[in-house]
Amino acid sequence: MQSLVAYNAKGKPLSSIYFMYLCEIDRYKKVLWKEVRVGDLIHLSNNEVVPADILLLRSSDPNGICYIDTGHLDGETNLKQRQVAPGFVEKQSLFEPSKYRSHIEVDNPTTKIYQFHGVIVHPSGKRVAVGTENLLLRECLLKNTDFIEGIVVYAGHETKAMLNNGGPRYKRSNLERKMNVDVIWCVLILVIICVIGAVGCRIWHSTFENLGEPFISNNYSVTMDAVLTFWTFVIIFQVMIPLSLYVTIEMCKILQVYHIHNNVKMYDAETDKRVECRALNITEDLGQIQYIFSDKTGTLTENRMIFRRCTVAGVDYNHPEVERGGKKYKPGTSLIVIINPNLQRDLNEVFEDPIRQLHSERLQEFLFHLSICNTVVCSKFPHCDRMDASGYVDGGVDNVDDTVSVDTSLNGQTIAPIDYTRLDESRSITPSPPLNLSNNNRNSVSPTIPTFPETDSFFNQSNPSKSKSKLLTIPSINFLGKRSDSNSNLTDEQKAKLSASICHGVPKKPIYEAESPDELALVDAAYSYNCRLLERTPHLAKVSLPREGSMEMEILNVLPFDSFRKCMSVVFRHPVTKEIVLYSKGADSTVLSNLSPVEDDSEEKQIINRTQQQINEYGKEGLRVLVMAKRIISEEEYKNWTKVLKDCEMARDGRDRKLRDCYSMLETNLTLLGATGIEDRLQEGVPETLSSLMAAGIVIWVLTGDKPETAINIAYSAKLFAPEMELLKLMVRSKDAAERTILFYLAEIEGTADDSGICEPPRFSGISGASVVPSSVSANPKGRALVVDGKTLTYILDRRSNLAKPFLRLTTYCNSVLCCRATPLQKAYIVRVVKEELKMRTLAIGDGANDVSMIQTADVGIGICGQEGMQAVMAADFALSKFKYLKRFLLVHGHWSYDRLARMVLFFFCKNATCVFLVFWYQIYCGFSGQVQVDQMFLMLYNLFFTSLPPIAIGVYDIDAPEQLLLQKPYLYEQGRTGESYHSYSFWLTVADSLYQSMAIFFICILAYYDSTVDIWVFGTTSASALLFTMLFLVIIETKSWTVIHALAIMASILIFYTFAFLYNTFCVDCFGLPSSYWVIHHSVNSSTYWHCIILSVVVALIPRLFLKAVRNTLFPDDVTREVLQYARELRRGEEFLVSWSRSTSASSIQRYTVIIRVIKKARILLQFF
Repeated sequence: MQSLVAYNAKGKPLSSIYFMYLCEIDRYKKVLWKEVRVGDLIHLSNNEVVPADILLLRSSDPNGICYIDTGHLDGETNLKQRQVAPGFVEKQSLFEPSKYRSHIEVDNPTTKIYQFHGVIVHPSGKRVAVGTENLLLRECLLKNTDFIEGIVVYAGHETKAMLNNGGPRYKRSNLERKMNVDVIWCVLILVIICVIGAVGCRIWHSTFENLGEPFISNNYSVTMDAVLTFWTFVIIFQVMIPLSLYVTIEMCKILQVYHIHNNVKMYDAETDKRVECRALNITEDLGQIQYIFSDKTGTLTENRMIFRRCTVAGVDYNHPEVERGGKKYKPGTSLIVIINPNLQRDLNEVFEDPIRQLHSERLQEFLFHLSICNTVVCSKFPHCDRMDASGYVDGGVDNVDDTVSVDTSLNGQTIAPIDYTRLDESRSITPSPPLNLSNNNRNSVSPTIPTFPETDSFFNQSNPSKSKSKLLTIPSINFLGKRSDSNSNLTDEQKAKLSASICHGVPKKPIYEAESPDELALVDAAYSYNCRLLERTPHLAKVSLPREGSMEMEILNVLPFDSFRKCMSVVFRHPVTKEIVLYSKGADSTVLSNLSPVEDDSEEKQIINRTQQQINEYGKEGLRVLVMAKRIISEEEYKNWTKVLKDCEMARDGRDRKLRDCYSMLETNLTLLGATGIEDRLQEGVPETLSSLMAAGIVIWVLTGDKPETAINIAYSAKLFAPEMELLKLMVRSKDAAERTILFYLAEIEGTADDSGICEPPRFSGISGASVVPSSVSANPKGRALVVDGKTLTYILDRRSNLAKPFLRLTTYCNSVLCCRATPLQKAYIVRVVKEELKMRTLAIGDGANDVSMIQTADVGIGICGQEGMQAVMAADFALSKFKYLKRFLLVHGHWSYDRLARMVLFFFCKNATCVFLVFWYQIYCGFSGQVQVDQMFLMLYNLFFTSLPPIAIGVYDIDAPEQLLLQKPYLYEQGRTGESYHSYSFWLTVADSLYQSMAIFFICILAYYDSTVDIWVFGTTSASALLFTMLFLVIIETKSWTVIHALAIMASILIFYTFAFLYNTFCVDCFGLPSSYWVIHHSVNSSTYWHCIILSVVVALIPRLFLKAVRNTLFPDDVTREVLQYARELRRGEEFLVSWSRSTSASSIQRYTVIIRVIKKARILLQFF
């Protein structure tokens, strides 16, 4: 088992060691990660990475809780709370590792991160159930906790993190797959040539009688000699199999990745991140993408939650959008809420009208709900571990919030504690200041806590005169001034927050950590209206209320959110009335359906109807909607429910399902309190990016878990949907209804198409290179958009329904598709179905752990370096800092990469095949004996040195169209999307051209030296030189943009060839046991025949290709060529206009000079293409 070294955001190692308890020496000792074993007791400090799956037995927190950051595991960067195993909370101050005697029974290792069942068996025989809330998973980061101690239950490759890490997956690009097929054809051509050579040898021998030495060995027959000749030809013609092509391609891809990574136009200064290329073998696939599957939250949107709307008792309160004013806000955080004056007035004023007073009480209860119905954590610092470097730890656990330095005693000696500093850059950067009240201060606050009323209001305002707002008095923090380095373990951002949190001893806004940005936005909104969450523990919540002061609530249960219930709830006891209250919040589809029945003509029904209308408006505005509700629970009902809950927690089979059912038992007969609308606005440049990608012919699918109304509005804002588009909706609740709706849409579209003749049934294209019909082809010239929800997807993706193919057929008539309420599994399955059924090349992009499956399933996976952790990035092939860079990434770099590699591969086939055929023609004149006219050293170095640089220049630096043109004309991407640069027949055209070129070179040399006395080496050197120059001039013809690198590559090839030839023919008389070509090159270059052969061979060999290229570019230019020529004409017109303007105008010379400089810069760009 290898030690996994964790890294922070800057890539610096955090920790590769930890403290493990050794019973032999009765203390903790530092050991490496690789030494961890199941059953070890370990000790971790704040900001240390968990090295194994650990069951929590002890925490520095008196309540037995700790907090972890699971960003490296599941992508969730917000803090998660974990609890000490049941039965150990009371023993926190008495826990000693040496006295631990219990056994732990756990399930077999599984990949399910959020599922863990186990039992602690004490020596007395008592069995205590433990679950996910007691488990710390490997790769998590301990946060806001001084230290913890636990026992390892899974280690090494049995941990959930390692089981979920499938390792790097090798992907092959579409171009590489086509190339591999053509390499197989090269092998077959090689076999055919060798067979022809062997048969020719047999025929040549049979024409003579009694041939002996040296033509044929006396030990072999003519047939045997032909067989040996076959293997001789295999060795000679092995260049036909382009093994060096794979090496050259890898070199080109590495250089392509280097230039993509260093492109400053895709560098994000705000996050200090560049493009990360994690897969080197699929860069050319970026230029052939046909379908893009994108997540919404955090990918298209900022995941910066802004509290925008709320409704209470049917009254809507709008909050205007926050202007950032250029200030950089951390993604994933909420922004300051602008107070709504109407809500402020209705909340704080005391009304004589009982109706308005009741509404004010409802507002206060609504805000109280926002502040308490969550899992928000008030962070603490500094964090000080009571363990010295030798591994001794103090047995007591005290609250060290009020002190910075804590001493531990050991044998009468004072040992200074070790301060575990925070990370330089931490995901959780919101620790609250150490503002703790003394007992006297706590007692001095006497809030007025009214009893629960019988009305809808939670608070009774019968005595307004006593309902005065109260603030907590905080003593001065003396230790901050006494110790200058007391906050040295904080980052600059944390210190700034600390300074903002303390002002003259009066506490300002606390700094919260939430499990979701939505919760953080709600708590911040409540705080803005003076409903302030002051302290939170697993069993206690302290809230300061307007006119009521602070009050402490006993938290009885927290019913966590899950994707099935789509809500979360908190059960607490009122400190005065002792009533048990349940607060619940969640999706409107869940909460509204669980409301208690009301009469149709009642006020409550009217409030529900108005709230439903306002929720629909929120969805149309693209806001994320949460509905708030409550319920009063009787003591008897709660007691019975608690028994059921304990039985469900002890269950081994179906535990999760039983717990969900148990939670749902309480979340019924609810009373509506209100609803909120939270904005998650689009990232910069998203509409422009999506518009360009759709203009490039790429079909965009957005897969999100949001409700349809919200997702549709975001789609319009992002220009995924256009107002003139026909919107098709698939939102049904049965398989039959889904089938009828799909067939109805298909019949309507295809029927209209058949009648009008505008549209044809879609034809699928993909890897096989079949014909392509863009998805925008339809009878509706304005295009179509399809919206489908998760429930309908369940029926469609069910193999037994046979609806996948009709559904995909329908999507091919649509420009874009929006999938709402989609689960992570559905996202991955949709990508796979499109790949397999439509044979499309797909790209998936996301930023969260829920996008990992989709990213890994697609042909190209892209992770956004967002605030939801690094899980998506770690699983992706490429990583971008923002979605807007996808436009340049595909339309420019993707287009270039595909075009360059496609032409480079074809050139490689051409030069290898020409060399083989050139040697093959000589066999006709030597009786197919296997004798070659070219020196063996030249053949060996042909691919290695002589022609190695030009292919790299083409594959890395050649540009068929300038960057500005590709961005302005997105449809030029179609050349790569449809595979125009490398067809299935391109290989055979290249082979035919090579066959002709080899014949031209060989027979021109034959005719030039006909009836002369030159030897084989002069003839071979001349033909080899002609071959080299022909290939180099072929590079010149195929190069579309000239740079210094292209020129140097060609000149270097010529220089290397002649340098080696002169050195080799001068000093190597009898090298390597090969026949000598001593002084041959010297004799050849002094002959005019040598140069005439080269010139004539180059001209004759390349005339057909040059002629066809000229005809094609003149009469039948492709889109790229046409736009480049148009681009050049525009530049020329601009230059002519400049000349006429300069003669007729009296403008200043400075202005003329500026225009001239601009034209010169454009001319330089133009010269690259001619």
